[in-house]
Amino acid sequence: MKQILMHWMHLIRAVLSVVAVFLCSVITTANASEVFPTRPIKFVVPYAAGGATDTTARLISKELTALLGQPVIVENKAGAGGNIGTDYVAKSAPDGYTMLLAYTGPMAINPSLYDTLPFKPRQDFAPVTLLAQAPQILGVHPSIPVKTVDELIAYAKANPDKLFFGSSGNGGADHLAGELFKMRTGANITHVPYKGGAPALADLVAGRTQMQFMTIPASIGHIQSGRIRPLAILNKERYPLFPDVPTISEAGVKDYDINNWYGVVVAAGTPPAIVSKLNVALIKALRSEEVQSRFSGLGLIPVSNSPEAFKVFIDKESDRWAEIIRVSGATLK
Repeated sequence: MKQILMHWMHLIRAVLSVVAVFLCSVITTANASEVFPTRPIKFVVPYAAGGATDTTARLISKELTALLGQPVIVENKAGAGGNIGTDYVAKSAPDGYTMLLAYTGPMAINPSLYDTLPFKPRQDFAPVTLLAQAPQILGVHPSIPVKTVDELIAYAKANPDKLFFGSSGNGGADHLAGELFKMRTGANITHVPYKGGAPALADLVAGRTQMQFMTIPASIGHIQSGRIRPLAILNKERYPLFPDVPTISEAGVKDYDINNWYGVVVAAGTPPAIVSKLNVALIKALRSEEVQSRFSGLGLIPVSNSPEAFKVFIDKESDRWAEIIRVSGATLK
């Protein structure tokens, strides 16, 4: 009887010990989220300074600094198609003090394009929220005698190997957009990869290439000035700043939808309460008049959602881009 009693006492102590550890963990996490943040937050951009991705992060960081009461400092960690900065955040401490400006490429395209990656987007991050959609647009140099997508396709077929489209590099969304266009239309166009979207766009404006599949934020000024002639919006809805430009589907190309996006993620394992606090702050930042105005001028569409919805979105985008890569046969070479 005494041995049975001792056994139960040991069992009760063990259970109480586990409960105490659990409660301590819960209390510590709760306290951490209540006071978070107590020091500056790094906001990592996996691309060089000066581009639309960097501009987006700096607009948001300014608002977050005021909302959270701590400096939110943008750090550019460029290289390897966005993989270096993305991997840096994947391996950071899961405490909310290192955020990533998540972009279509590293989060949804690269896993199907690279043979190996040092991170797994679906496992290594805790999604926080979407920030913006960056629709792409098909444009041509004004010297090309076409004003519609049908005319472009006919011109490409009548002039084989005379149309060149630039991109930010092999495997980028703009490259894949071109490859998918070739697959869907049979147009004979040649890809020219550049080391970034800016030099590719510069050569289009100069007439050294003839067409490009571009993000609206990067090309909006050139379109408005007439240096680029827009032919089609590359997703399912017309764009408010260019209401007369048809969607690619309206222009006759079916099963075609290219759309870049920006969001925020942190390292997997970050306490849900901290993720939630960042989500609330980011959504407030997106609603500020300055961000709304600047996003509109950049051609960005503000979008926000819950961490759970953003995770579903990333999963769907990863599957969609994997299919585009498979169908187009695009590679990094």
